[in-house]
Amino acid sequence: MFPVGSQTIDGRMSPLPEQFPSLPSSVRCVVFSVAGRVLALPVEAVRRFLPLPRLERLPTAPLPVEGVFRYQGEVVPVLRLDILLDLAEGAAVPSLYSPLLLVTWQGRPAALLADQVHGDMAVDPAERTPTDPSLSFNGCAAGAFLDRVTGRGGAVTLLDPGRLLTEAEGRLLDSFRAVAERRLAQWDPVPPAVPSASHDAASSRDGAA
Repeated sequence: MFPVGSQTIDGRMSPLPEQFPSLPSSVRCVVFSVAGRVLALPVEAVRRFLPLPRLERLPTAPLPVEGVFRYQGEVVPVLRLDILLDLAEGAAVPSLYSPLLLVTWQGRPAALLADQVHGDMAVDPAERTPTDPSLSFNGCAAGAFLDRVTGRGGAVTLLDPGRLLTEAEGRLLDSFRAVAERRLAQWDPVPPAVPSASHDAASSRDGAA
């Protein structure tokens, strides 16, 4: 059951527009670009920025998954925000210099592919404009504010990190991650067997004999 004062859009949960001004007085946001659009996420949603590593591209990967890589022992799927936000038209081809925004989705790491990270800024309530999430960015927009980072002017769209994936998409991503982990594990080198203490002792006795 969803909390009182929320609505669902394509399986995503979002606060009702009239509740937007009740958010904390100041929100610090990471500003970045995808497919020519200037977007933002709350800084607490982004664990760190990573350069684009060599990606493993599995044939079973869904369209929004650019590939996977290992980070601190875990398989991390790289998600195409241009596809998730329905911004595929005008999207740049990922390159060596494409940054990743490492986030956590349902307790596991995931990475969001961006064209450029511009920096961060504090956004006061007076600067924020409510956005109807059903009308833009595939239901992920939480508001907008004036662009004071890129120098281009215009508006920055603030995304709700909890709505980037629907419940169904989250389940499919978990299933794909499990398949990717099993498949990549088959190619990991098998560590050499370590003789046990009893085996070493037996070998020593045989040698002495």
